[in-house]
Amino acid sequence: MNFKTVLKKKFEGEFAKKTLFSFLLKFFGLGLSYFFTLLISRFYGAEVVGRFSLTFTILNLFALFFALGIPDTMVKIIADSNYKQQFDLKKTALRAILISSVIGAIVLFLSAKSIALFYTDSVLYDYLLIAAAALVPLVILRYNFEILRGRNEIVKFGFLSHIIPYLISVLAILFVFFVFEEKNGLQTIKVYFLGTVIAFILSIFLTKHKEEIKRKAFPLKKMMNYSLPMLATSSFIFLMGWTDTLMLGYYNDKADVGIYSVVIKVARIAIIVLTSVNLVLAPKISELYSKSEHDKMKELIRKATKIIFITTAPMVGLILIANKFVLGLFGDEFIIGSTALIVIMLAQLFNAMTGSVGQVMNMTGNHKKLRDFTIISVILNIVLNLILIPLYGILGAAIATAASSVVINIISVIFVKRRLGIITYISPFNSK
Repeated sequence: MNFKTVLKKKFEGEFAKKTLFSFLLKFFGLGLSYFFTLLISRFYGAEVVGRFSLTFTILNLFALFFALGIPDTMVKIIADSNYKQQFDLKKTALRAILISSVIGAIVLFLSAKSIALFYTDSVLYDYLLIAAAALVPLVILRYNFEILRGRNEIVKFGFLSHIIPYLISVLAILFVFFVFEEKNGLQTIKVYFLGTVIAFILSIFLTKHKEEIKRKAFPLKKMMNYSLPMLATSSFIFLMGWTDTLMLGYYNDKADVGIYSVVIKVARIAIIVLTSVNLVLAPKISELYSKSEHDKMKELIRKATKIIFITTAPMVGLILIANKFVLGLFGDEFIIGSTALIVIMLAQLFNAMTGSVGQVMNMTGNHKKLRDFTIISVILNIVLNLILIPLYGILGAAIATAASSVVINIISVIFVKRRLGIITYISPFNSK
């Protein structure tokens, strides 16, 4: 059976169609985000890319923590028909994250100067003030993302999460650069803020319920029982992915941070299919698991893993071959990150081979175990970064991130196979 026949077979049915839509939207959105980074690198240079990346990382860390894990929880609860018929989730969830995100914005505003001093970068202070203003709309925007995802409204989700913020940012940065004479790196975070606010406003209209049925509020305590373990897991996953950037910002100059951020962005091309599949797969797993339709769930996961691997492997191979050319598009100074890119790409290929193992654990009530595994991986990541970044800089950060990513995937697939009897990884023994 040739590649074309296999791919066609795997992409049959409603699940595959939604995955394909998700992939196309994600691909287009990723292209916009790359173009945005390309414009920043060409217009302002690696140092501004680094400062923007550091600000973006800090903003997202605050957004993740002060969202309390509620956005991730919405996918599971909304997809579970037992809950969505009984309770009005938005009454509880929206109030909680609104109060929490306002507190988060105040904390970020007050700590901006201390963070800038920690990174010995006075200019970073102004970036962080704008980030503080963006925190509340960003948190609520992501909450609305997950409502759409839980409802399986993948097209709306894709436009809001992948396309609108970066489309606005790209148009705005082009306008600012060619209309205004003064060129200031602060313009980069301002246009990102603009894109976030516009997407936030659109999300309010797109997540409105058509039916106005009065329901009692979902119990806050019950929601927190779901959300806090997911918050812990998401926080550690975030730290695993961004600790290298935060620590590079401390040990190295902002130009190195900028180069490394481009390396990471290019490497994320390899997981575009994985993340696209996860968007569709997560609510479906939750639904099938709640109905005890385990055989259907296993078949769906098996099919998803094959889609991920068959489509990811060629992308990884292409980037490995053309790594210097791809990095050179952002500017000659970025080519020194080529070895780091190779290391990260190999880890991403392994990630694709293990499938949607994290989503399987989250949606089958094993989110606390995933949290524990993630903690182990984050500790390993931090220790390796502390050792390797001072010695090898960008390459050290890449090795630390790749190693910790491989470790969590190995631990997770072993657990899922033993606990649930599900093989989420590519294996000749589970192919059909």
